[in-house]
Amino acid sequence: MSRRAAILLVLLSTLGFGSIAMFAKIAYAAGVSPSLLLALRFLLAGAFLAPVVWLKRIPMPRGRVLAGFILMGALYTAQSQSYFTALMYASSGLVALLLYIYPILVTALALLLGWERLNRRTLTLLALATAGLAITLGGKLQGQPLGIGLGLLAAAVYAVYILLGNQLTRDTHPLAATLVVLGIAAIGNGAFAIAGGSRLPHSASAWLAIAAIALFSTVLAIAAFLTGIKRIGAAQASIISTLEPVITLILGVALLDESISVSQLIGGTLVLTAVILLAQRPALRVAAG
Repeated sequence: MSRRAAILLVLLSTLGFGSIAMFAKIAYAAGVSPSLLLALRFLLAGAFLAPVVWLKRIPMPRGRVLAGFILMGALYTAQSQSYFTALMYASSGLVALLLYIYPILVTALALLLGWERLNRRTLTLLALATAGLAITLGGKLQGQPLGIGLGLLAAAVYAVYILLGNQLTRDTHPLAATLVVLGIAAIGNGAFAIAGGSRLPHSASAWLAIAAIALFSTVLAIAAFLTGIKRIGAAQASIISTLEPVITLILGVALLDESISVSQLIGGTLVLTAVILLAQRPALRVAAG
């Protein structure tokens, strides 16, 4: 595979992940609850991934490693619940920017745990990201406090998920790890959907949005990312992935009639700049996007 093709695959993955919020908003407008949307997303994605893992005879994790991935699935359930519920109370662009502070939180937690050493460059980038977040939250916001809080919670939970995945995925095939995480997330979100009395939608627009999230924004996005990362490496793939909130923001403004404030634009630029510079160090490996 050529380098250009690999970059295009990572860009396709970024487009898939970046369009999740737009498809979610369409599903919500058709009466689909966040829990049901997530349960169907992970169920359909897992159903497509399972035959691939079986046909390739990829070994599944066992014992303590399996237990660790089950915990990751539970964390991914909490993260997805926070993120998708936040979309009901805030603009997709703001929620995406809030989620994208997770690389900063990963770095901060790694420093606290002693997994990384604090140097002047890291300290400067953390300060830059913090300033960007403060500017974003200090200006005119396109959302309610609940949506903002859930967006920040989603970022915090995802940071813990990343750190746990970094310890578990070293000797496990990423597709096997992803299948376990998707399976647990399907069960967890399914339980929330049942407890909330969610019912299957009847409109075509709802099912099209669900299918788009499950197939384009999950299965295809993960497959494209894992394929592209083999050629260009994790660091460069992570830098390209910083386009995700930008894509979410553009789609929200263009197709969902959302708006963006000057403070959100300036603060988001500072945060993404810090994330891009942090991504130029050795990247942490994750099981699912």
